[in-house]
Amino acid sequence: MPSIEERMRKRFILMNSDAVLRQAVAKAIPEKWEMTEATDLEAFEEWQEILLHRFMLLNLEDPQISDPVELIDQIRREYQLNIPIFCLGGSREIRDQARSARADRFFDREEGLQRLPEFFQQFAW
Repeated sequence: MPSIEERMRKRFILMNSDAVLRQAVAKAIPEKWEMTEATDLEAFEEWQEILLHRFMLLNLEDPQISDPVELIDQIRREYQLNIPIFCLGGSREIRDQARSARADRFFDREEGLQRLPEFFQQFAW
């Protein structure tokens, strides 16, 4: 059972294996925030660990993520989690599929990076 201190830590998930994107995101992380990087949900020992994060950035174009739509679907339907999922990149077709799986927002890569300070502020509670 995580402590209250564990639950209050400012963390987010970056589903990504692209080093360039990782560096760009890392530069935008404010003090006291932590990034957890993974390419699949098996990186989390238990699904409840996902709840210890305030939002997820999902790179829809990452070849190391076998099926980003399935990942979203698993979070929403199997785990029944409502963590905000912000998708970066992706074709119109993949975005439509991700939208059907109930991802929250979609951004081109550069726009998503520009919006990061807004996300950190919004979820700083």
